[in-house]
Amino acid sequence: MDVSGLLQCFAGTLDQSAKVRSQAENQLKQISFTPGFLGATLDIISAEQTPENVRLSASLYFKNKCVNGWTGKYTGKNELLDYVVDQDEKPVIKELLIRTLVICVKLSPGSTRVLKNALSMIIYEEYSQGKWDDLLTQSIKLLSGPDTDEAFVGLLCLNGIFRTYRWKENDSRQSLEILILQYFPDLLKYGETQLLAQGSNLNDPKVGEMLLLLIKIYKFVTYLDLPFTLQRQESFIPWANFFVAVIQLSLPVEFMTLYDNESRAKNPWVKCKKWSYAILYRLYQRYASDSLTRKFEYEEFKSLYRDQFLPQLLRLLFQQIEQWGAGDLWLSDESFYYILCFIEQTIVQKVTWQLVQPHYETLLEHVIFPLLCPSDEKLEIFESDPQEYIHRNLELWDENYSPDLAAVSVLTTAVTKHGKTTLQPTVQFVITILQANLNSNTDLSSAVKIESAFRIFSSIIDRLMTKDSPYLNELETFLNSFVFPFFESPFGFLRTRVCEICSKLGTVDFQKTTLVDTIYKGIMFSMNDTTGCLPVQLMAALALQAFIHIPEFQTALSSSVFPTMQRLLDISNEFESDTISGVMQDFVEQFADQLQPFGVDLMNTLVQQFLRLVIELHETSNVNPDSLLDENDIPDESDKQMAALGILSTMISILLSFENSPEMVRNLEQSFYPAAEFILKYEIEDFYHECCEFVENSTFLLRNISPISWKVLELIGESNRKDSSMVSFYLDDCIYALNNYLLYGTEELKKNEFYSKILYEIYDKASRDEDKALGDFTTVFDLSQKIVLSLNQQLPQEYGQRIISDAVQSIVTNQGELKNNVVFGVTTFNVVVSGLVYFPRLTLEILQTFQCLEIFFKTWLEFYAPNVKRVFDIKISMLALLSLMNEIPKSTLDALFGGPILPKLGKILMELVSRFPQAQRLLQEKRMGFSTGSFSLDDLEDWKNDSNTLKFVDGEPLDAEEDFEDLEEDSLSGSLLDAIDIYASIKIFFINLRNTDELKSTTLTSEMTPDEQETLRKILM
Repeated sequence: MDVSGLLQCFAGTLDQSAKVRSQAENQLKQISFTPGFLGATLDIISAEQTPENVRLSASLYFKNKCVNGWTGKYTGKNELLDYVVDQDEKPVIKELLIRTLVICVKLSPGSTRVLKNALSMIIYEEYSQGKWDDLLTQSIKLLSGPDTDEAFVGLLCLNGIFRTYRWKENDSRQSLEILILQYFPDLLKYGETQLLAQGSNLNDPKVGEMLLLLIKIYKFVTYLDLPFTLQRQESFIPWANFFVAVIQLSLPVEFMTLYDNESRAKNPWVKCKKWSYAILYRLYQRYASDSLTRKFEYEEFKSLYRDQFLPQLLRLLFQQIEQWGAGDLWLSDESFYYILCFIEQTIVQKVTWQLVQPHYETLLEHVIFPLLCPSDEKLEIFESDPQEYIHRNLELWDENYSPDLAAVSVLTTAVTKHGKTTLQPTVQFVITILQANLNSNTDLSSAVKIESAFRIFSSIIDRLMTKDSPYLNELETFLNSFVFPFFESPFGFLRTRVCEICSKLGTVDFQKTTLVDTIYKGIMFSMNDTTGCLPVQLMAALALQAFIHIPEFQTALSSSVFPTMQRLLDISNEFESDTISGVMQDFVEQFADQLQPFGVDLMNTLVQQFLRLVIELHETSNVNPDSLLDENDIPDESDKQMAALGILSTMISILLSFENSPEMVRNLEQSFYPAAEFILKYEIEDFYHECCEFVENSTFLLRNISPISWKVLELIGESNRKDSSMVSFYLDDCIYALNNYLLYGTEELKKNEFYSKILYEIYDKASRDEDKALGDFTTVFDLSQKIVLSLNQQLPQEYGQRIISDAVQSIVTNQGELKNNVVFGVTTFNVVVSGLVYFPRLTLEILQTFQCLEIFFKTWLEFYAPNVKRVFDIKISMLALLSLMNEIPKSTLDALFGGPILPKLGKILMELVSRFPQAQRLLQEKRMGFSTGSFSLDDLEDWKNDSNTLKFVDGEPLDAEEDFEDLEEDSLSGSLLDAIDIYASIKIFFINLRNTDELKSTTLTSEMTPDEQETLRKILM
């Protein structure tokens, strides 16, 4: 390998000239497949003379190739990552990587950060499979030497080694116990003497990183299960005291004065504190607490932790909180978060609640209240980045460690678990704060305190609204006196909070009707906020959703439906979340009639919003992985995705509101097409379900396939033909739309092979996936049987041959599963039964070829046919029997079955005939239920008494064996057999038979009971 040429290649990828960069990237791609490439890359990274930007670029390239190519299992679409590391090169890479890391620790912290991700992955793959046995010895040797940089890499390796035990329980990692006994005492001593060193290394960030690696070693081995050796007092107490010593470290004065909060939190010593709090919390919460869902029974450890360690730790935590409140101690958000989580866990436990109860009011006043007062930084975010403010202060989740959310959790847990002693002082505290600040409504310091009081009130409001709450009768007075006046506050964050409180009041039965009017006016005033304050508008929209079911609200809104919907659309365009989409969906469903004149405009607006989001998502998904330092740099677009899904759901709701207007449905299809086109053209798989659901509903409402829907099918077909296509993988999401093409587009499919070929190709690709489970093949065969029934005589022979053969092959392969997996069995058999209806001779030949005649007919006639309950299954079986008896000569049938079979077939036919009216009646009742939207208490009782429901509630495994009740029948769309009058078919068959073959007719009825013969007589009348 030409190392100097490779160096120039990496340098070229950073050149300012786009042409040079492109040439270098293409050359690098070609060279990367040359043996020795990764080793040469490490030589470049470790060379002192290598420029830092080139070293970092090479490190990124090496990391991506290793992370995605080490196992050879990369399944993504990025060809840059489609790479497999040569097995013979792996030992060399492992040795070189450790040496390179030692050099990078000295020269390049950035490259170290990148390469340690590759090291961690390689250790996980190699060490856990016994392919790197000398790594542990090598790591200890590096750690034991005098060179700090080598010791750093030694800890990196040990961290990776013990990380491999993170997701294993004690029973499956017994070798870990030996490693802990052998190495943990020395690791603890090294941490205490060389790293912690009574705080003498606090100004050395590298030592802080090393201490963090050591702390995480303990975290990894205790995360899922607690090793037995670490449960012993002689092991637990020294390690616990070590974490307490880390917690008590006093940060240097210059550290506190030179850095802001965000920079401080990134300091490795501060991270050490964070993980020390986190570990002590997790040990308590997971292994030393009482819980109904507790998995571990470590009673001795629980007693050790609760009796000997917890009281002193709790005393320390309260002491630190007191110092924080006095301004004498700085705590990072992460550390404070875990402190509050720990306190919350002590509140949950009855035994330890006694230790916390005397401090509750102090916690409320001096911890929870100040934490919920918005800081200057939060108020600045409210003005400058309202979306971020909404995420961090109004939604119920935050991916960061937010002390204010932890404080809310402490509050709600205390009020929920110990309401008798905590609810009254909490309510009184809120009233006191509001009374003290109510008249200073233009003062920011008072407004901040009111916001905190409101947030406390909002967090406990569900406890005040219960039927047995002593505060329920006073709630209206409280709201009218203290809350609703702030609809007109000059502070946007207070108007926002009032609307947020209102969003929780939708179930309150207000005695004073004037309050509903007050709420309505306040919500509408806030939604149309003239300052354009997004948090106010969003929370007003959510409050509107809470009251939209109330008649007084509906009446008041009726005169301004479209402007309100337009306002919701504007808010949706500004805020990327599914929350506002949910409001729009409810609004559309509630005011469908009033919105109909604006349906197309609404759809066009929503499509444009959706396209903006989905284009951004698509661009993000194509980000160059070599430009990222690690996976945490990948943009989180979950908000955009959820918002886009919500918009699609709203589009579907708009479509369904026009069920009685076919022309409007066609217009809405036209409007929706650009969204469907983008989803299918660019294979945005996350939206396949909603895209196909729209098509399913539009074709159902029209009971026809419009030109636009045929164009969508063309897009599906184009996508399916691509090698990378996932259409067959997501067949469950597409199946109902495809069913409608087959049901409502039958005539066009028969005339136009272009479209029928698309459907067959989808089936063909899906059926070739051998990794599918039986449930997945149920969907595949559901599609194939409908292809047969839809095209019937116009089905090309090669299609029919393949479809029926696949089903028969599956029956042979899975014959042992046919009675336990009824849904799969009946669906697969129905493919063959469909073949018997339209191609009886071909189907029998295929059954013979696969030696499946006996298996098929015995299972079908003796197990499935006598037990199926769906109209479809009974009807198709009757049609198949008629086809067999009509198309196949008696002598051929007798030969196939090994004796006279017509009497038995005639009797089975009449048994099916006798069950058919009941099946029709049940289907009709189901249709009536859908049309009226009725749901009875009997339905609820059936659900409650269902054996699987009871087992689910009790945490027991569900029944694996299916029965015929699991076969669901679509009572709305109907089936491809609906147009066939089965009684007329039977009548024609028997009349023709009597006229042409009296003997065969007599033979057919010879085993029928008198009742069955009477039923047949009535049919023939």
